[in-house]
Amino acid sequence: MSVPERRWASEVSTGLGMHSPIVALLGPKNRFGWVIRYTILALGVIGTVFAQDVLMDGAFHGIAADYLAVTVMIGLPLYAVATGIMADMGRLRAQMMRAGETDQMTGLLQRQPFLRRAERKLLQTGVLMVLDIDGLGQINAKHDHHAGDLCLMALAIRLREVTRATDVVGRIDGATIAVYLPGTPLEAGRIVAERLAQGIQVMTGTTRFEVTVSVGVAAADGEHPLAKLMQRAEAALLRAKARGRAQVMMSDEPLAA
Repeated sequence: MSVPERRWASEVSTGLGMHSPIVALLGPKNRFGWVIRYTILALGVIGTVFAQDVLMDGAFHGIAADYLAVTVMIGLPLYAVATGIMADMGRLRAQMMRAGETDQMTGLLQRQPFLRRAERKLLQTGVLMVLDIDGLGQINAKHDHHAGDLCLMALAIRLREVTRATDVVGRIDGATIAVYLPGTPLEAGRIVAERLAQGIQVMTGTTRFEVTVSVGVAAADGEHPLAKLMQRAEAALLRAKARGRAQVMMSDEPLAA
């Protein structure tokens, strides 16, 4: 297991990823968990029948067929219900984890979740892009701050159109968005960046306007850390914005350990 994967596993086991003791024991994570849960349920049903047998008749008859029949007729439905509840709890927990990791406005990953997921994919080569909407302050001044929010949401929608399910996309700071494309050649990454820089149509009220995006691009070699890659992509973004609007700049700095 790599260092990023070990770090991720540690965070999951000590944070949101840790099950409560009951869920860890009864959760259907493997066959052993299923057996344990049904055994506990069956013992509860048998105990109930035994108590009724003794309380009503004052004696324990011990008819195995009766106990087996009751266990099947009562235990299986209860087991099905318990399984459904556990599954619903698991789905709800997963939804809560996703909600805690995503930006409410754009639906993209927040900075730290983005960095964690991108770091896990750095074992293979890829392309990192850092994007910034051109003249966002002027847009807010000309229209209102809601126009800037609409620009960010429109860019997030555009990113979902041009990226794959395996790509990692996050809003890392204000209007700055980062995208990591694992397994993507540098030339292919440049093409994606140029498509994003071309412009986005935004509608606010009855006004339609177009915004452009500047992009800094850096290639990952599968060996160097994400922090170094982010520095190179952000430096390329600064050069792109210095050249004007809708610019794409490739990082020309050599990677240093």
